Amino acid sequence: MNKSLFLITLFIFCLGLFCINCSPDNDIWARLIAGRYIFENHSVPLNDFLSYTPTHIWYDHEWGASLIFYTIYKYLGISGLVLTKGFLVFITMFLCFKTIELRQPKTTDGYNILYYVIMIIAMLTSLGTTVRCLLFTCIFFSLFLYILERARLDKNKSLFFLPVIMLFWCNIHGGCISGLGLIILYCAGELLNKKSIKKYIYSFIGCLPVLFINPYGPEYVKFIFNAALMKRSYIAEWQSPFILYYKNSYIFYKLYLVIMPIIGIINILKNKMSYKDLDKTKIIVIMATIYLSVSSIRNIPFFIISAGVFLYNDFYSLCSIIKNKTFNLFKNTVIYFLLLIITLPPLIAKKEIRITETKYPRYAVEFIKINNLNGNLFINFDWGSYAAYKLYPNNKIVMDGRYEEVYYPELLNDLKNFHLVKKDWYKIIREYPTDVMILEKIYPVFEKIKNHPDWELVFENNLSGVFVPKSKLKDKYIYPSALDKYYNDNLFKTNF
Repeated sequence: MNKSLFLITLFIFCLGLFCINCSPDNDIWARLIAGRYIFENHSVPLNDFLSYTPTHIWYDHEWGASLIFYTIYKYLGISGLVLTKGFLVFITMFLCFKTIELRQPKTTDGYNILYYVIMIIAMLTSLGTTVRCLLFTCIFFSLFLYILERARLDKNKSLFFLPVIMLFWCNIHGGCISGLGLIILYCAGELLNKKSIKKYIYSFIGCLPVLFINPYGPEYVKFIFNAALMKRSYIAEWQSPFILYYKNSYIFYKLYLVIMPIIGIINILKNKMSYKDLDKTKIIVIMATIYLSVSSIRNIPFFIISAGVFLYNDFYSLCSIIKNKTFNLFKNTVIYFLLLIITLPPLIAKKEIRITETKYPRYAVEFIKINNLNGNLFINFDWGSYAAYKLYPNNKIVMDGRYEEVYYPELLNDLKNFHLVKKDWYKIIREYPTDVMILEKIYPVFEKIKNHPDWELVFENNLSGVFVPKSKLKDKYIYPSALDKYYNDNLFKTNF
């Protein structure tokens, strides 16, 4: 197959795939509102302006991504946000392709598009439902991998770009730590390969001081290292994909995790490779990223990218038994045709990001807005950024998904105790004055507050309810529209 056709089809597939079913990711709201602040004020916010609870300095390790996302939305609208995710995934796959090409694959076909499609599908569910900052880390991680592989071929000049790349990476996403980790893995692997590691050590040393070039100074460096090691036992994407709750989730990743290492092992046995013949760098990077992906959903892309690059030859050496050119041409033609048929229609269609009532409490938020229930809003962690985006500056929230960027760790414990009615569960309301609440019905606290002498339920539907203090009750309330079209047409409209 022609290289240009391969890249064009892969590009269309990436763009079209993410137009098929696009709903907001929890983090996009905080990213857009922070990006708007930076765009309009020409400065990075050092203090949180969205919450009424105590916060530390806002170490926004995603401030660069926020500015990029808001700029895209401002000038390209919803379509821009939808297509950006596909574009960033394509860049990641393109860099993987260039690294595989660099490693001189001995395959029957150099442009096996299905291989890259499998990679994308394997990490699809770990990338969120719409564009998110992690995608930049996927690109930079792939770029580091490409440059480090060039260095293994003694093309060392490209190593000078690593500190420059790190300068952008550390100001776009805190996942820049993974770049430093990748250099360390190459040091270990090349040491075992009995190769010189000086150039990798120099690259690591060159990247370190660049981390200090940021809006927050040295404290930011301390923050991102602490954040990388922080336990986030209540944050879904930081949990293992193998916990009981996710037993039926991330299936394609789990299949990839089983199949790809087995293929690598079969290739070693097939070629009767001794320890001396083994590429220790390849093995160390794959093993390290396997561990990371098993530990946390967020780290799944690191394994997919690494295994995809290093095991390409292993995969296709097992497929080399099919050498019939006519069959391969027919097979590739069918694959390309199907990919284009599947992804071209959604790419051409109108781009939308849609929500349902089960995703966010859109009716409850609208109720607060149209009844001017201004003030401090108590709402659960996952819904916080959405409510802040829709209601700021009339309402401030208790907490949202920015977690360690903004809040003190003990606040999340207080939030959990409140929702589950444990220990001193009312502490968070007692200590931080609250004017209105949106409570999800699945939590025990809903019935507790419903029967509380100080609170009155003024709006309720199947998902949640709105509570106000009895001392602030109004004689009459306006009830929101029940039309899906209204909420999706006004999804990104704000109060400011």
